[in-house]
Amino acid sequence: MDVPIHALRSFCVLAEELHFGSAAKRLNISSPSLSQQLSRLEHNLGARLFDRSSRSVELTDAGIELLPLARKVRDSHQEVIDWATSRAMVADGVLRVGVVAAGAGPLTTAVIMSAVQQLPNLRLEMRRLGFFDAPTELLAGRVDAVFAPGPIAFDAARIRSIPLWTEPRLLVVAAGHRLAGRTSVTIAETGDEIFVAASGGDDIALDWWLVDPRPDGSHPRRGPVADDIDGLLELCAAGVGVNIAAASAATHYRRDDLAFVPISDIEPATILLCTLRHPQTSTARVFEEIAMAEARAALIALPSL
Repeated sequence: MDVPIHALRSFCVLAEELHFGSAAKRLNISSPSLSQQLSRLEHNLGARLFDRSSRSVELTDAGIELLPLARKVRDSHQEVIDWATSRAMVADGVLRVGVVAAGAGPLTTAVIMSAVQQLPNLRLEMRRLGFFDAPTELLAGRVDAVFAPGPIAFDAARIRSIPLWTEPRLLVVAAGHRLAGRTSVTIAETGDEIFVAASGGDDIALDWWLVDPRPDGSHPRRGPVADDIDGLLELCAAGVGVNIAAASAATHYRRDDLAFVPISDIEPATILLCTLRHPQTSTARVFEEIAMAEARAALIALPSL
């Protein structure tokens, strides 16, 4: 028995409209063509589906029984088409991933590896971004997804952020600094330090990273600025000042002339994955799913990280 999907789709539309002219218009075919389709469907099924008259079109008992089944088949068929279209868009697409500072540390590598394995035809392009570039680069269409430590100021109506990970924060100092050999420090112990910071950023984010104001109401002394992580590390290594970074910087940017000392009494940094709320393709959404799955797996495997 042959029951074409287009005939079931036409049956569903006519069952909703109960008017051949209106149904044919929705289907973008002529009324005679629709009538022929339905007649063939009735013949194939061996059942009359509509009572037709010059004044009305009504479902028969057989038509009423068939309608929920036909709708289920129609919707499932469309889901298959949508799935195949989505996979084709991902398979042939390019995903441009921005990374701010150390990104999500080792989780970034895990996500990229998983994406490559699951989407072998996907071409990835990695781009290093400045501290506060994520919103601008996303909205300009120059990147599709960004790993960045929060907080980030952005238009929530156009950009969404997914918390993936949290990391303790560290004090970055020159190797010969008085605190370099410590196993940890408190934020109060840094009161006499000069802090180098990112340039041109959101004041709320800058204050959060520098812990300004401090618990005692004091404010850190601010010194030179840099527009990327490499510039900040150079300033720290030169002894110009100290900086506060997420823990993954200690491994991602390990240098003999720097020391990374845990700060024991400030809240950790949250690593975000940022994408457009309405991306042009499904690639970014698939990448989000992969990133979230890797983050969950990492939390299970490494609960103490």
